[in-house]
Amino acid sequence: MIPRQLEPEVMDTREEAIDYDAMDHSEVNQQFTESVLPFITASQQQQVSAGYTQPLRILDLGTGTALIPIEICQRVSQLQIIATDLAAEMLKVAQLNIQGAGLTESILLEHTDAKQLPCENQSFAGVISNSLIHHIPEPQSVFTEIKRVLKPGGFLFLRDLLRPDSPAALDRLVTLYATDANPHQRQMFHDSLHAALTLDEVRTLLHSCNWPVSAAQVTSDRHWTVSISDSSILTRA
Repeated sequence: MIPRQLEPEVMDTREEAIDYDAMDHSEVNQQFTESVLPFITASQQQQVSAGYTQPLRILDLGTGTALIPIEICQRVSQLQIIATDLAAEMLKVAQLNIQGAGLTESILLEHTDAKQLPCENQSFAGVISNSLIHHIPEPQSVFTEIKRVLKPGGFLFLRDLLRPDSPAALDRLVTLYATDANPHQRQMFHDSLHAALTLDEVRTLLHSCNWPVSAAQVTSDRHWTVSISDSSILTRA
């Protein structure tokens, strides 16, 4: 197994934001959205049954240029997604994307550190995140914050890159999925794979939160996913 090699925690240059937004994330974003929609629908049904009429509040950590919140809100109404990122340049592009999609009332952007969220305890019905964890030097802090801000009965859905076993495997993935990208985009993808966690490392983080390690699974040749919707598990001390 190759050792984890950290990349900069914040991708906060204009070039990085524009290149990231221009990369073809459509297949990954659609798969993420389709996977998380059942959690959202179930939470909305629970909220209606409990007599609540306000939009379901979801926290998106490391939203980047907000492509996934846009994808979700184009498919589901009665949502309010608080989309956060520590990179101001990413959020500038995200704002343009949200405005272009006509979703400024459904998606609110916050320039926020996922390791120290300015959110009240148990304030979100769900927490989602795509490709944030590999940017964090010590991911335990993010998992701790997630546990703090989730409401009882909420859901958790995280997906990120999976660190390859060898340099050769890493290079194969870059060739397979970034052939048509420009050199800077290919380097970003390479560095992200090298900074990603293994499945065992993710499961160690879940164990530290007293969540079932089986919630983390390998879901593609380059991704792991954590999905938990059992409120009794998420609120366990």
